[in-house]
Amino acid sequence: SVSPLLVLLCFGAMARVHKHCVIGHGLTGTATCKYLAKAGEDVVLVGPSEGHGAHGACYDEGRIYRILDPLESWARLAERSIENYSSIVDESGVDFYQESGLLIFGVEDDFVRQTREIASRMGTHLEELSPEQLVAHFPWLSPPAVTRVGLLQLQKAGHLSPRKLTAAQLSLATQHGAAYVDDSVASVMRETDDGPFSVFLSGGGCIRAENVLVAAGVYTSVLPLLPEQVVVNLTGAQALLAEISAEDASILSVMPSMIYEGQSDEECFYLLPPIQYPDGSWLLKIGPSTTFAPPLKTVGDVDTWFRQGHLDPAFEKVAWKALHDMFPQITIRSWRALLCVTDSTPTQNAYIDLLSPGWGICSGGNGLAAKSSDEIGHLAAQMMALPSHWGPDPQLPHEWFRAVTPGSLLPTPQLETALAKVESCGEVLSSRVVDALKALTDLLAATPKLRAHADGVAQELRAVLATRWGAAPSVFCCTSAKSRGGTAWAPAHPFIVLVSGSLSVIVIVPA
Repeated sequence: SVSPLLVLLCFGAMARVHKHCVIGHGLTGTATCKYLAKAGEDVVLVGPSEGHGAHGACYDEGRIYRILDPLESWARLAERSIENYSSIVDESGVDFYQESGLLIFGVEDDFVRQTREIASRMGTHLEELSPEQLVAHFPWLSPPAVTRVGLLQLQKAGHLSPRKLTAAQLSLATQHGAAYVDDSVASVMRETDDGPFSVFLSGGGCIRAENVLVAAGVYTSVLPLLPEQVVVNLTGAQALLAEISAEDASILSVMPSMIYEGQSDEECFYLLPPIQYPDGSWLLKIGPSTTFAPPLKTVGDVDTWFRQGHLDPAFEKVAWKALHDMFPQITIRSWRALLCVTDSTPTQNAYIDLLSPGWGICSGGNGLAAKSSDEIGHLAAQMMALPSHWGPDPQLPHEWFRAVTPGSLLPTPQLETALAKVESCGEVLSSRVVDALKALTDLLAATPKLRAHADGVAQELRAVLATRWGAAPSVFCCTSAKSRGGTAWAPAHPFIVLVSGSLSVIVIVPA
């Protein structure tokens, strides 16, 4: 709690008031601070450094960077950010990335098909490799027997050090006049609707500012930093860092960053080439795609996860097997655990939005933000500083990045929520239309990645509505606009057509 005396001192007339206070000493917070400072804005960044016990995604040496995310929003953010990597190195003197390329290989699934589509849309060259060509290109790699395809991107892809990128962005921010306070934030208060903010620090100090942007990573939604709640799902993330010899690291010196698509979620991994960590060891990194991710609800859950120091035994087992099977010539000397937290939004996009005048959020990395953090910070800085509260780039519309709050999940009289809407219906009770809309909204809010699996959406929605209605409806999901229209699916039957982004859901209501 904040002492009454500190509140009086902070609200005192003599306290300095900054133009902007950015909360969060991570990848997006430091990037936002840099862009505000470069624009001549008076800005202070506050957040604990790694030396003061901070936890976060930025305290590691290896993250994949690539343009080809299946969602266009993330692909555009990555494209803008990667274009700036060389200038960040030149201006800061911090070399934080290596263009090692990217290899996606395995089964021919939706992820592979979506990658091809976004590459075509964005004009990014991909080299297609057969299993035989994979072995010829990378003789140290033993692709699993189920592998059918390889997609190789040689340029604008590789790996980066989030720790070094954070340091580079902070260095540039302070070079351009930003202030930095190495402390954690206890709470944020505003005495009046149009008055300055008071940002109370855990160490007992206070910062005043006209505007506040909360970019505190996974802590954004579990600490008292926002004017209202946002809908975010927190899950534990983990990776195994396998130590190898310098000689084996030399054998893998041409290894690209890799994404392997197996036959099930448990068999999908990302892998990074050997990286020399600060202690001098060479480490291969392997992590799961979407599985082995326990839910986290409170700040206590988050802190405990970061500090537990060990991996899920089930993940450890499959990770070890994957490394031994794919790299049979490489000897693993030892291993260590790397624990992180993923903050997933139901829109699958980052939140870059104003929740109230002058009080913004920049959060929701969805496990994709490290490589795109520079452009995320650019958009957040424009939102805070420009009169229009958004930049002019038509390829990155603000609507993509709106925050979802609990209230926005409730159906409106227009039969819409923040995540879905009713496109059409026929011969059905209005109560059932609302039921279907609410059920789909709740499913997408609770399980953000579900929208990528149309069959899963259909199965889950059918089960929920069967429980509510006492009889199971027929539910069909598709991603093609041409397939919409309930009457074409079930003439003379009651129907509801729901839309969420590119996803269409047709519910045939039981009699």
